[in-house]
Amino acid sequence: MTTKKENSSLASSVIWTPTTIQEALAKKKEFGADACFISGGTLLQLQWENGNKVPKNLISLQLIQKMQGIEVERDHDCKVLSIGALSTLATCQNHSLVTMERKLLSEVVKHIAAPAVRNQATIGGNIAGRSGDVIPALLVMDAEISLCNKVSSLKKSVWSWLKDKEDQQDDLLTQVHLPINEQERNMHYFYKKIGRREAFTAAIVTVAGSMSLNELGELDHVRLAVGGGDNLPHRLKATERLFKGEKLSTVTWKEVYSSILKEFLPTTDAFLSADYRKKVAAHIIISELQELVFPSLK
Repeated sequence: MTTKKENSSLASSVIWTPTTIQEALAKKKEFGADACFISGGTLLQLQWENGNKVPKNLISLQLIQKMQGIEVERDHDCKVLSIGALSTLATCQNHSLVTMERKLLSEVVKHIAAPAVRNQATIGGNIAGRSGDVIPALLVMDAEISLCNKVSSLKKSVWSWLKDKEDQQDDLLTQVHLPINEQERNMHYFYKKIGRREAFTAAIVTVAGSMSLNELGELDHVRLAVGGGDNLPHRLKATERLFKGEKLSTVTWKEVYSSILKEFLPTTDAFLSADYRKKVAAHIIISELQELVFPSLK
């Protein structure tokens, strides 16, 4: 049952507390642009403090049980680690299933905000903001998300969701899905977040990558993703293709570097130029890939 509470700290807003996904969607349909979903609220609070308008209606998701919990499920013939969107970043960092099956996610959230914030902020909120530091890591893990709206529910890759230009304000992100298969056992990952102060400010640039070697000794399943600040995280697809069929000894690193500079199109802001962000991302990716390929270099 949906309940209504007046919010003393946000005097002009009303907080609604639905207990099911259907009730939450009904409230969003009822109030439209005058409402938004809220869980941990850490990102929204920051946006409001920076002058963004506070909606008249806040639809709290905290009581929705179906958006909580972490478990391993079966999806056809594959195992999937399913994470409820209301799972806090601290839970994602420390949960035994995450550390055992998808350790990269556990490592990533250590670099997001301060411990007190991680205890409140949710993985769903970090993703829904479309610029969260966790997104590049999800992209290289081929993550999917479950979405519900007033018309339908569907599952789609994080990559395709980010590319979708349609209005998604009414979509409710309910779960995150990370595939688990035998190939993953042979995957190598990296993640780097570079910021003026690592935990407390928006990242200058965030990069993530994955790769493995096939039975012929060729680089396989190479995934590279970048983000940071207000830049929409995305895969570096053209750069990834440069590794297809290559062996460790045949990679042309100068070509890889040039491709990253061409493909990564960050914004310039009051603090840093786009060119600087490009070069930082390229240097990190090259360094991390070479470390995966040639561990003795470091």
